[in-house]
Amino acid sequence: CVIPRGGASASTAAAASSTAEVFSATTTAESLKMVGLAGALLSFRNVVTDSLSNFWENAERTKFLLAGAVAGIVSRTVVSPLEVVATAQMVRGGNKNMMGELAELFKNEGIKGFFKGNGANCLKVAPTRGVQFYAFETFKKKLVVWKKASLGLPEDADISLSPIERLIAGGFAGMLASSMVYPIEVVKTMLTMYPGKYAGINAAFRGVLNEVGPKGLYAGLAPTLIAMFPYVGVEFMIYETSKIAIEAILQKRADEGLSSSAAAEAAQISLPIIISLGLGALAGAAAQTSAHPLDVVRKRLQIQGINGNPVLYKTTFDCAAGVAKKEGLGALYKGLGPACVATIPGTGIAYITYEFMKRFLEISSV
Repeated sequence: CVIPRGGASASTAAAASSTAEVFSATTTAESLKMVGLAGALLSFRNVVTDSLSNFWENAERTKFLLAGAVAGIVSRTVVSPLEVVATAQMVRGGNKNMMGELAELFKNEGIKGFFKGNGANCLKVAPTRGVQFYAFETFKKKLVVWKKASLGLPEDADISLSPIERLIAGGFAGMLASSMVYPIEVVKTMLTMYPGKYAGINAAFRGVLNEVGPKGLYAGLAPTLIAMFPYVGVEFMIYETSKIAIEAILQKRADEGLSSSAAAEAAQISLPIIISLGLGALAGAAAQTSAHPLDVVRKRLQIQGINGNPVLYKTTFDCAAGVAKKEGLGALYKGLGPACVATIPGTGIAYITYEFMKRFLEISSV
């Protein structure tokens, strides 16, 4: 047996050194792989972040939809108790006042009775308000482009829309939004009127299909579309026209140095919340009053043939004439008080939320 010079210890040391070199090389290779992988992940993250950032900066459509949806959900949830009472009075009729209805509702169903149907309502109002605001902004921009072209003005010319043009844009926006989410409106009415019959939104949806078929999901669509044009059109017209006029006055005072620093600041940024709330309330009350008879007709048509209710009317005009003949013209305004009480704060809150979301998302209206 030949033992290398230096003995067994030298051999062991040589083997250990060789192993260390192999381990070091392996570790270095793995480290390089990990660094490369980390670099690739970091690069991928930067690409995704930049892409999302670029998308969000240019996603004006998504921002308007989001702003409108949030505004709708917040406003409807706040005024849900009043809307439940208004729906009950429109469908059932009767002479009980709003406070009596609220007291009876609380006695029979407790706090949860104030929010029955609110889930379906929010499911309906989120896309409705989102589409309304987005469509309104889009129609306004189209009208501005058309006016500039018809007047031979350059693209960068400053031009404003008239109140009638805003009414038209709002009216078509309301019709478009309502036609897209109408089945949810029917389900919401069922949950509000018959809370013990349906376990939830899906159960109410299936119940309508089983009792009256697919056509039941579109019962009352005609009066809804007819009502939406003046309703949403008047609401948008009054709010925006008044808002622009007040902002112009504040801006003029600020420019002339006649206003206080607070007024100047309001003119430079936006209207005070209390003024936006008041304008929204005024717009909502006017819109609700103008379209309320058709709202009553719509809800009467929605419940026909469901839960044992007889089918009395075939068309919108047949229903309006029948209700007026049997119950008097005043029946077409049943529930107007609670509806306006719900609409006044509801619309005001919706516009305050919408204006906040526009500032938060850094978007502006025409």
